[in-house]
Amino acid sequence: MTTCPNCGRSITDNDKVCPNCQFNLQKYRDTFFTDQHQTANYENKNTAKKIASREAYRQEFYPKKQNLTIKKMLQWMHLNSMIVFLLGIALLLIMSFSRSIGWICFFALLVWLYAVCVRTADIERYTVDERLTEKVNQIGSNLFNNVEDSKQKVKSRKRSTKGEQRVEEEVATVKKHFNYVQLLVILMAVINLVVLFTGSGASVTDISYSGKMSITRVAFGLAGRLFSSSETMLSGVIVCVIWLLILLFPLIITYNTLKDTVKGRQISFVLSLIETVFLVYLIYRMSNSALSNTGILKNITSQLLLYAVSIGASTYFLILSSVMMTILLGYNLFKNKN
Repeated sequence: MTTCPNCGRSITDNDKVCPNCQFNLQKYRDTFFTDQHQTANYENKNTAKKIASREAYRQEFYPKKQNLTIKKMLQWMHLNSMIVFLLGIALLLIMSFSRSIGWICFFALLVWLYAVCVRTADIERYTVDERLTEKVNQIGSNLFNNVEDSKQKVKSRKRSTKGEQRVEEEVATVKKHFNYVQLLVILMAVINLVVLFTGSGASVTDISYSGKMSITRVAFGLAGRLFSSSETMLSGVIVCVIWLLILLFPLIITYNTLKDTVKGRQISFVLSLIETVFLVYLIYRMSNSALSNTGILKNITSQLLLYAVSIGASTYFLILSSVMMTILLGYNLFKNKN
């Protein structure tokens, strides 16, 4: 303990009271920093053994010699936390395409931060970080406030048409079930996005990549091959459009679910149903050798068969989460209609 817990002034281990505020440091140490636990009358021996020393949890860690650059780097990350957070998300997206590029970007950012901290005398918060924090706060607050306002409007309309006591019970019940369904829908949407950008299949070897390949990487690799020929360029465009829709659908569904309007529930259900039907149809075409080589999707399905082992598990999870999300959205839509 290096500072007084009462006033914050620096103290030494030999001080029994604080020189500034006369706080009883010895009693505080005996109460919170003792290594020996005194068993109370109601405690048995097993309970006493499970109580750990508080000193281990309150132990402070200091280097033998503080490096000024490392201290500045930690201070920079603390002050510019929003920039660090957004860069972390960007690195996750980059690593879903290529781990090597992701690690290169990560170490490049560390080198850049080291150079900035070496040249800068005083670390300050960037204006960019302040503006980004304000923008995120504005968007998040407006979104959740709109959700709360829409719920209050629905509650007010129901109160005007029914008895007060009966409406309160119905609103409480609807709100409980709706929150439960809403949470599951958002969870399924997040799983869709995670599966889209992470590899969960078998490891494969590509031209510039060796390891588990994500659906996103396979889609862009396939689109690149199809764009190389004028005959298959249309198929390459279709692959990019399909990937974009699979990315946007969970985001739109999440937004409409939080907004909680009748039109939003209808849109979310239709989008989820379209995604589920298409994914099931695509897998059916790939499993049927006669259909995989016919139609406008023949170039896509025939190429996807080459990556079936790599993205098989990811596709399975994607279809499963999409089906579950469609069921939940259908339940939420028809339940509110009734």
